[in-house]
Amino acid sequence: MKISAKAIVAKILVAALIISMACAFSACKKKSKVPTKEEFLNEHINDSDPHGVKNLDFNREDLIKAWGEPDAGKSKGASAAWKCGEKYILAAFDPDDPNRINEMYVSFAQELVYLFSNVSIIYVCTRQDGVTDYHNCVMLEDMYFDEETLANLETGTILEVEFDGYFLETYPERLSSLYSVKTVGKVDDSEIPALKEQEQYIREHYTGEQ
Repeated sequence: MKISAKAIVAKILVAALIISMACAFSACKKKSKVPTKEEFLNEHINDSDPHGVKNLDFNREDLIKAWGEPDAGKSKGASAAWKCGEKYILAAFDPDDPNRINEMYVSFAQELVYLFSNVSIIYVCTRQDGVTDYHNCVMLEDMYFDEETLANLETGTILEVEFDGYFLETYPERLSSLYSVKTVGKVDDSEIPALKEQEQYIREHYTGEQ
């Protein structure tokens, strides 16, 4: 059966259309897709290692285009954070390729117990599951506190901080990136003597006070 020239052209056009559609579909699959902040938070909030979200199929430009300017950090800096509810979503960028995201993770909530202030540094003890570790002291900068909170701090005040989950290896330790802080209560009076003892130790050994 003889095939007309029109039929041949039609078949070629159909084949070309199928190929172009397949290429377009493939391109769509490869195109980076940034999840919403809520989607990212829900997917990674219970990660056993919150610092291990890598191999992302989007970059800094995609992220800022989708989420807007960061709420903390700089859009062109080494890291940035976006607020989502009570949490922050953090992105760390590659120093050799500033558009590339090295890792992303969700901020971590930690309870701390206020000891005392020295110049612009707040000294606190860590607290986990309602138990205060009197011998694990951490330093915070007072720039993260509003004036009212600072004015009402007293020994035993329980603070809840939202931070990136890293403690710098100094003693007393220091939180590397703090995003929010709020007062959530006060320890039982029976804990005050142990806190005062730790305060005295820190003052004598690490602040130069006698």
